[in-house]
Amino acid sequence: MTSILIALLIYTPLVIAIQATRDGDLPFLGTTLMYLAIYFVVNGFLARRRAASGDLVERPNVPNSGPLAGRPLAAIMARVTLSSLLSALNPLQLLQQLAQVGGQLVVMLRLLGRYPDAASYQPKARYRLPLEGEWFTMNGGVSPANSHSWDLLTQRYAYDFVKVDEHLRRHSGHGTQPEDYFCWDQPIIAAADGEVVRVRDGVRTAPWLGQYIVDFLGSDFRGNFVVVKHAENEYGFYAHLIRGKIAVKLGDQLKSGQELGRCGHSGHSTEPHLHFHLQDHPSFFLGMGLPVKFHDVLVAGESLASGYIRGGQSVEQG
Repeated sequence: MTSILIALLIYTPLVIAIQATRDGDLPFLGTTLMYLAIYFVVNGFLARRRAASGDLVERPNVPNSGPLAGRPLAAIMARVTLSSLLSALNPLQLLQQLAQVGGQLVVMLRLLGRYPDAASYQPKARYRLPLEGEWFTMNGGVSPANSHSWDLLTQRYAYDFVKVDEHLRRHSGHGTQPEDYFCWDQPIIAAADGEVVRVRDGVRTAPWLGQYIVDFLGSDFRGNFVVVKHAENEYGFYAHLIRGKIAVKLGDQLKSGQELGRCGHSGHSTEPHLHFHLQDHPSFFLGMGLPVKFHDVLVAGESLASGYIRGGQSVEQG
């Protein structure tokens, strides 16, 4: 998704500039090929930058889920990428992608490069994990090498959480039904006290589970979600929840640990999981991601009184 949005940031003004210098519309095939070329250049650049980073942390060998468990990672990522690109043909999701591009520009202009980081930012609220029991941090961290999406400012410090067994498998059975997954329908809870300021419900459970194809035909790539104002300019974003099982409504005053909904597989989700991040604005499209320091957490069985977690770690509220 990061590569797609950066490619759109380059592609959109380029098309506008070219269009202004010629008569008639640009051919659809030509503009599509131009976008794909920009995308692959951007994706290659980001891949090289990540590989060159000096603080990469080796993660456990987590198997792929579903029927594609034995496929190479490149084949898996090709499916995710191509289905994400197809979402641009869905008018609803295209508008959201353009809103992300515009929102990213607004955040860049608003902060002028002075982005919050783990070394300097101190969260105003006291955060616990938004989960009960032991979970596995599939993605996320506070460095470029371990970030969920470093170049996508809103999700720079986001986390994806799943549940695993002793072999790091995320499901039983074939992994083609939501109920196969250990985290499916598990309670998602408020990470701190706060007020519900945004709720999105009604997005279907994504089809093609186990095929690594995101729901490019869905109505909202965020899926069902809740946004909670935990402190001034600190908003928790809890996404991919199950339709019809959101337990809060707009304006509700919450206590830390109160149930928000159930872990699901809606929106751009390759399997059931919780996406969680902090941002400095109630709008998903206009917020800058904030590093979230968790308190009283067990990380791989070791007590962490206060600090940051990263992908590849098992975590549990102490």
